[in-house]
This record gives sequence, C-alpha cells and structure tokens, in this order.
Amino acid sequence: MKQITQTQSILAGSRGQSRCWRNGCRRRASGRGGWLVLLIVLLGAIRGWAQTANFLGQVVALPGAVADVNSPATGQMIFAREKPFTAGDRVKKGEPLVVIANRYDLHDAAHISTVRWDILQQMMEARYAALAARVERERAERFKELGTVSGQRVAELKAAEQVAQAEYLRRKALLDQQDEQISGTTLERRGLVSPIDGQIALASFTQGQMVYEGLLLYRIVNLKQVGVSTRVPESSFQPWAPGTVARIRFDDFPGKEFAGRLELILPTVDPLSRAREVLFRVENPEELLRFGMIGRVEVQLP
Repeated sequence: MKQITQTQSILAGSRGQSRCWRNGCRRRASGRGGWLVLLIVLLGAIRGWAQTANFLGQVVALPGAVADVNSPATGQMIFAREKPFTAGDRVKKGEPLVVIANRYDLHDAAHISTVRWDILQQMMEARYAALAARVERERAERFKELGTVSGQRVAELKAAEQVAQAEYLRRKALLDQQDEQISGTTLERRGLVSPIDGQIALASFTQGQMVYEGLLLYRIVNLKQVGVSTRVPESSFQPWAPGTVARIRFDDFPGKEFAGRLELILPTVDPLSRAREVLFRVENPEELLRFGMIGRVEVQLP
C-alpha cells in the first residue's frame, strides 16, 4: 500500500511538471517581452563595460615637489653640520644645509686676479673703439657744414658711436665687478636652508670648495605625492569632472593598484600628435613610485 502511494505521488509530480513545462512554453511563446528585457539588460552591461578608457602614463614631479638650492654669491662652502648632507639623506623644510664663507682660498684669489688682466685689456680696446667712433662722428659733422658729407652719413656715424659706447660701458662694468670680487666687498656670509621637506637627490660640492653665483649645490625631491601624466587623443577625450579618479597599475608592482585624482587638464592640444596632456595626483607614502616609471591608467568615463 505504501509503495502504491509513493508511485501515485511520483506520477502526480510528473504530470504537474509536464503541465508547468507546457504552460511555460506557452508563456514564453506568447510573451516575447521577456526576451526584449533580457536583451536590453545585456546591452546595458556591454555599454557599461565599454565606458572605460585606458592610457599609458608616466610618473612626473608635481609642481613644488622638486627644489634646487643654488649658490646666491661667490664664496667658500662650509657644511652646516659635522656630517655633511649627501645624496639620499632626508631633510626638513628650513633645515640648514651649508654656509657661504666670506673669504677666498689662495688658488681662487690668484685666478680672479689673473682673469682681471684679460678683462682690463678688453675694456681698454672697447674704450679706444668708442673714442675713435666719436672722433669720426665729430669730423663728419664739420664736413657736413662744408657740404662734403651727407646727413645720412652723419646719422650712420652717430649710431656706430652709440654702439661702441655701449660696448665700452659693458666692459667697464665687468671690470668693476671683478675688482669687487678681488677686494672681497661682494662676498656674503649666509646660511642656506632646505626649501621643502624631502630627500636629497643631488649634492654637487665638497667641504671648502670655492663656488660661484648660480652654481647648483643641492637638488631636493619630495616623493610623498607624485604626478602621473598621460596623453589622451583628442578624438577620445571627454571633459572629466574635477576629482575624477583613475586606477593606475605598474608592472613593477603586480597586484598593486594606485588611485590617481585628476589634477590638471591642459587646455591646448599638441598639433602633431593631436593629444591633450592630463595630470593625475597620486599618493605615494611608501615612495614606491619614482620619476620616469611607466604605468597603465584606467579612467571610468562618464
């Protein structure tokens, strides 16, 4: 009896499934709107996948992230601490780096004294040329009164005299500057400090070295934040909203992803490549990213 009941239940279930299958077939056959909804969903998903743009990007320095420390005057360099700063050392903003000493060493004093004679010779030659130009102009003016020289010729000689006089004054200024250096009146004693927080990337002088105005002494970089610059073809460029975030990956760090926030879009387009430069700001607390590294930039399009 129990076996007969189970058999009837199975048969009833089979008939129910058969009816449901037939009803389902009729519903699918008569209701084509379900297929249309499914197609719309698939197209929406494909469109969502297509709203991602990929570009190559290069790690660059952000504005203010690289600072050069140059010598403001001629002098002898003395380190501001017992152990001098070298490449790779970290410094804080305002930390003393070096001191410009108000003195020459014997070798450099002899050198600037020797160079003075060359500058003096050039100044004397320029002075003689200016004097000769003035004499020529004055003589032409006298001959003009006699009618033997034209006014155009006098004007040309005046212009030549002005050029010669300007060259003489320039040479004289160089000689005066050299005399000031020899006398030591232009030497200054001042300390140089780090303009930013960062790491020393370049140190180009040694203790006691004689340096001249404008010489690069230190280069300091801050890698806590870097930029990633990418070139976007004008044909595929879209005006991204401020704060747009890009996902950036580098082959040197597999499995690691960096977030870049839109920093700058240059308004001009390169006439040759027809591309626009876009800059993203990337947080780099571990300083893994270095200038020049190439990565892949992925941007979700609006």
